[in-house]
Amino acid sequence: MIIEPTYTGKQYWLTTVISGLLLSVLLSFTYIIFYERLYVESSYLFSIIYLIPFVWFSITTAIFKSRFVWKEFTFGKAFLMSFICGVIASILFSSVIFILYAYLGMESRIALYENGRRMRELFSPLATATSMLIINIILSLVYSLIIAIFARKKN
Repeated sequence: MIIEPTYTGKQYWLTTVISGLLLSVLLSFTYIIFYERLYVESSYLFSIIYLIPFVWFSITTAIFKSRFVWKEFTFGKAFLMSFICGVIASILFSSVIFILYAYLGMESRIALYENGRRMRELFSPLATATSMLIINIILSLVYSLIIAIFARKKN
């Protein structure tokens, strides 16, 4: 008798949550390192922060498929895995950014270039964290759609 193992709900959600937590840690460390060490006025290195989730979702889905999926892996399951991972990471990453700016003394670099009151409001800790949350959730949606197209597996 040949047993074809496949994933359980517990494996699926545990992989998704752990992946989201690890992604938020990776994004936070990357952001801090880039901000403190490599910041210049027109740096393109910060775009890496927006590409890290795409690579991370791809790796997570590929590892999950190769380790736990022997039967069918639907588009919906692949999409949900990547998207929930992205939402978890986005919420935690935005919280870290808010804490860094509001309580730990990381100063907004916009003060170096603009002294206007309106610009300071637009780059307040809450506004910065909220914009990062919205941007990362939208990117997670797009990345999840792309990854789910390639990750699905039919019998």
